[in-house]
Amino acid sequence: MNKNLLSFICLLTPAVTSCNFNHNEDDNKQLKPNVILFLIDDFGYGDISFEGNTQIKTPNIDRIANGGSRFTRFYQSAGASAPTRASLLTGRYHLETGVWDVHNGRDFIRRDETTIADVLKKSGYTTGAFGKWHSGKTYPYFSWSRGFDVGIHPVLYKFMESRLIFNNKLVNTDGPVEDVLGDQVVSFINENSAKPFFAYVPVQSVHEPFDCPSELFQKYKSLGYSDHVARLYGMIELFDRNIGKVLDAVENNGLTEKTMILFMSDDGPAPGFDLTYSNRRMTESEKAERSRAWRRVLKGGKASINEGGEITPFYIMWKNRIHAGKNFEQLTGIIDIFPTIIDACGLELPENGLPLSGKSFWPLLQGKKIRDWDDRYYFDNTNFYQIPRAEINTEHPRVREFSVHHNNFKLIRFDKYHSGQDTIYYELYDLEKDPLEKKNIEAEHSEITDNLSVEIDKWFEKILKGGRAYGQAVYKVGQWEERGSPVNLDGYVEFKRSGDQPEQTGFSLDGWTSPGSQLSFNIDVTEKGFYQIELGYSTRTMNTGAEFMAFTPHDTAKIPIMGEKSSLSEIMQLPEGEQMLTIQLLNPGRKNEAVEKLQSMIIHRIPRDEDKDVITNQGFTIKSTTEKPGKFYLKNDIADFMFAGAGHDELTKINSDNSIQLIPFADNPDQIASITVYKDFRRVTEIKEPPFIYDFICNKGEKFTLNVEFTSKKGVKNSVRAYLQAE
Repeated sequence: MNKNLLSFICLLTPAVTSCNFNHNEDDNKQLKPNVILFLIDDFGYGDISFEGNTQIKTPNIDRIANGGSRFTRFYQSAGASAPTRASLLTGRYHLETGVWDVHNGRDFIRRDETTIADVLKKSGYTTGAFGKWHSGKTYPYFSWSRGFDVGIHPVLYKFMESRLIFNNKLVNTDGPVEDVLGDQVVSFINENSAKPFFAYVPVQSVHEPFDCPSELFQKYKSLGYSDHVARLYGMIELFDRNIGKVLDAVENNGLTEKTMILFMSDDGPAPGFDLTYSNRRMTESEKAERSRAWRRVLKGGKASINEGGEITPFYIMWKNRIHAGKNFEQLTGIIDIFPTIIDACGLELPENGLPLSGKSFWPLLQGKKIRDWDDRYYFDNTNFYQIPRAEINTEHPRVREFSVHHNNFKLIRFDKYHSGQDTIYYELYDLEKDPLEKKNIEAEHSEITDNLSVEIDKWFEKILKGGRAYGQAVYKVGQWEERGSPVNLDGYVEFKRSGDQPEQTGFSLDGWTSPGSQLSFNIDVTEKGFYQIELGYSTRTMNTGAEFMAFTPHDTAKIPIMGEKSSLSEIMQLPEGEQMLTIQLLNPGRKNEAVEKLQSMIIHRIPRDEDKDVITNQGFTIKSTTEKPGKFYLKNDIADFMFAGAGHDELTKINSDNSIQLIPFADNPDQIASITVYKDFRRVTEIKEPPFIYDFICNKGEKFTLNVEFTSKKGVKNSVRAYLQAE
């Protein structure tokens, strides 16, 4: 047994309540309960009818809250998406996992971290992740490489017609994305009802920009709400409805006594943009319209260190195993989810796992007391969103805010360094007497302030000595499953600008007018081979003589800017292992205007003669009885997902009610071991013998994504997709 878990179990004392649930750990080991975990984006307490809101009804969230227990002092990480997800998946403070921001290459969970899905899968669970991932953006960091058998994730913050990535395949979808995901969770439960499963459901709503189906918008507009609030309430009703679908599937499969269900939010509420990021945020009157229905208005919101940004509603339900209607006031948080699930399932942590920061609160749910729990310290900090790396001392950074909770006290350490002031000050609150943080009592309780400030310093020094915080993403490239590995430009290690141009952060970077300006990135080459760098950009004119250079310590290649949207480098030969890749502007072109913005970078693995066991130039032809055949080729699915956004693939029309033939092809078909055909998210067939031809019929009006997954004799899988509609 893991020493960390063993030492925790030794702290348990005998049960001291009259709990009637006479179950022991052996019961849990035999039962292996299913686990469903809902994580809602940017939600908070206020917009839940169980918490007293009278303007919006959330009957299915209420089902979980009423059917289970409620924790009233449950905290997230950094009041932000990626840090909370890192802590939830690993049971560790987010800084220990390598995550310290929400973008900028600072949101990748390190590859050596063990996730809750890793442990459950190894213990015989089928695992699925359905919703916003935001824990890494390239192949080895996605859910299907982090312990999940199934991973389905939407393009960020596109809530209606969109595209989703599904185990390294792209699927085009119509209608509300939350409906698509809800249906897939239901299918996952139905298909795995006879064996233990873990469904992680990180709901993307209600992150801005607010959007919902027109009928839901009209419903709330007709009740007199503003556009912003009407769309927000429509989003809430939509995802609550899909939570209901999942709860119904559990009941319909007779799994209520075998399933533990958890509900929480990843950070506090935000006054979001409406419809698109070009529209305005909520006005003060619209904020008041929304918050007038909140039972209590906490201080701060999303990304705040105050309670409105840190605390989350947390409900946990398991029929006949967890008391319904019971409140727990113990200090708990997102780092405790991992060990609690492991404990509730009667499992053991892997011997080689990194030490957990969280503690299991499963004994509390079983009516036991845990020695020293009330004396725990719980830490948090805000992130460095959009602060350039050159302004951050990553050896010992000036963090904008820290907090520590201890007993009923909360100390916040503010540092105004990044606001242009070399000022540090403290605020102390007694949350038992002052849950809304209205009165700073730091001056009256200097001894408590001093003691808690020391605890913050000790905790942060330990984090820094661990050596896992404040690094940049390492982009794994060269895996045949991802021949075009995307690198997000804001994930740089170093950004050098010529002249007086300031360093930038953001999804695209402008100002490429001065020779010598350059970006450097950490890459990890899977195996030595041949590569090309593709730069995507916006430009006013073409073929102006502009030129970049790509180089590592091992090779150099020029990138002439000759295309309208992107250009490829000369071929580079790279060795295996970690190395620095730099992109440098050699020549800005005539009039210094060839490149307005750099928008994307993709590192392509190029098959050569030495790679004879790799399937090359694969694709498929669709042939119907009356239509001209259509040919479809391998694309860069993850790069398309990251850079091309939610725009649908081009729709190809096919005949309905007639036999259609799918004919795979490749330069070296002898290397094909099998093909598997997927219709949207559903596996249709697997063919293991050549010529791998598949015949099918479509009904009139059907619109779907067809993915044909080629598996090589070495086990490498690549998918070719087509977006089809039957007429």
